[in-house]
Amino acid sequence: MPLVCNYYLTLRCNARCTFCDLWQYPDRNLAETAAVLDNLRQLPGAGVRIVDFTGGEPLLHQDLPLFLKTAKDAGLMTTVTTNGLLYPQRSREIAGLVNLLHISIDGASAEIHDRLRGVTCYDRVLESIEVALSLGEKPDLLLTAGSSNYREVIPLADYARRRGLVLIVNPVFEIDGSEGTLSRSQLEELADLCRRPFVYLNGGVLRLMLEGGNDPDKPRCRAVSSTLVISPENELLLPCFHRAETALPIKGPLRQVLASPERKKALQLQGRYKFCQGCTINCYMAPSLPYRMDRYFASFIPWAAKYFYYRARRRDNSLPAA
Repeated sequence: MPLVCNYYLTLRCNARCTFCDLWQYPDRNLAETAAVLDNLRQLPGAGVRIVDFTGGEPLLHQDLPLFLKTAKDAGLMTTVTTNGLLYPQRSREIAGLVNLLHISIDGASAEIHDRLRGVTCYDRVLESIEVALSLGEKPDLLLTAGSSNYREVIPLADYARRRGLVLIVNPVFEIDGSEGTLSRSQLEELADLCRRPFVYLNGGVLRLMLEGGNDPDKPRCRAVSSTLVISPENELLLPCFHRAETALPIKGPLRQVLASPERKKALQLQGRYKFCQGCTINCYMAPSLPYRMDRYFASFIPWAAKYFYYRARRRDNSLPAA
């Protein structure tokens, strides 16, 4: 049964990140509110425990607060990742409704962060962090680490420590020629840098990256088993968002779609498609780890323990802003 739902509320974005191509496509629709609400109420019955509202930029959807409240009422854990551009003005609408709020920051200076994000937003990110803290939120900082900024872990780890926050580091993954992917030596250096306090890196995904990624002959990916991917057009995307070959319209009960022949086929082929060779996409590999007790899962455990340790004590360690 799936653990996570990656719910794409929109593919629109108000940033122009160098490591993402969504913003390059023509304008897309926002998810229809009634459809989202209906699906959210059905997710627990399908086995889902966590719903990640994503995009694009999820704060571009006006009804995000309603979605978050509905998800919480259904007993789901909620996560939202934002670039921070809209958070200060919408923060009070979603306060207390997000279990894991991630605010993206890709450098400890405006020069580095804004270059990678493609828009001027560094000061807005810092404002978002302070607003979240003032509202009693517990945001994580999210660094997308590429070849040009992975050493920003050093100053950002210090900033996270001073603010009593956790810095989550996600290495850029290779997808259709993404810019900034890390070499093996850079990944190894990044792993050492992330051993600093208040820094989290998924050790299982890191090990998979160092060992060449998913192997279709011995697949480690469980994207279809672990994750439901729902598009703004109210479709179940298979086998995943980034390599969707099938888009099943959700017209009836969600369980009916999950029991469809198309999804059963995708379950058999998950991690075995030709394009699965070498894949290291974090949002599928991370939830895949608990589905097999192997060396990748074992490598994940100490980092997960570190994350929850610092998350539990970070508010007691926070210091006044510099």
